[in-house]
Amino acid sequence: MKQVILFISILLISPLGVFAQDPAQIAVEGRSEIKAMPDEVLITVFLSEKAMETAAATEALNKKARQVSTALEESGVSDYELTADNYYVNVNRIYTTGTAKDSGYVASQNLKILVKDTDQDLVKIIQSLHVAADMGFRMEYRLSEDTRKSYQEKLLQLAIADAQRKAAIISKSLNIDHLSIYKINYHSGVSFEPVVYREESMRMKAADQRTAPTLNPEEQTLTDQISIIFSFDSRD
Repeated sequence: MKQVILFISILLISPLGVFAQDPAQIAVEGRSEIKAMPDEVLITVFLSEKAMETAAATEALNKKARQVSTALEESGVSDYELTADNYYVNVNRIYTTGTAKDSGYVASQNLKILVKDTDQDLVKIIQSLHVAADMGFRMEYRLSEDTRKSYQEKLLQLAIADAQRKAAIISKSLNIDHLSIYKINYHSGVSFEPVVYREESMRMKAADQRTAPTLNPEEQTLTDQISIIFSFDSRD
């Protein structure tokens, strides 16, 4: 029993015990923002075909996909990437009041076209899609991976500088000297949201006669943030 009491007493008087207090702190959030022009466009083409048999629906869908591929090859543009995803075949189920009736099948697929040039090549691609087939598609102006990476270091530097500036203002206003970095929290990374451009108005049929589109992409905003906690001696 004496040994237990002695051990507890040592913990209570130890300077490294559980009663050590955190230093006085100032927590600030540093933010940064950079404007940048998108340097690539992702076009998503939505294909869909109905038929009474799955084989017929699939063949009709494949025919549309070949039409799009051929149109792209004939556009004269070489710097693009074409991929396909979200392929599926579902029962064409028609719902009426209180009942459901199956009427063949629906085959669907999305084609994704990544265009590296947001100027003339993009216009040529869109014009080729106008006449390829009856379809709908949408455009997303984006920043390429290389461009985003090129801005990451600058954004972080600006966020850190913003945090330091805020901490300096607070410490000066409160007559606090000798700030030291106590803790840094950085998890966000660069934030950028692709912009969908005129999704509804880009739906069209092959028979439509349209002039070359006028496309005016806007600058997009990249942001970053960091949290820095500064400690100081509250006895100053």
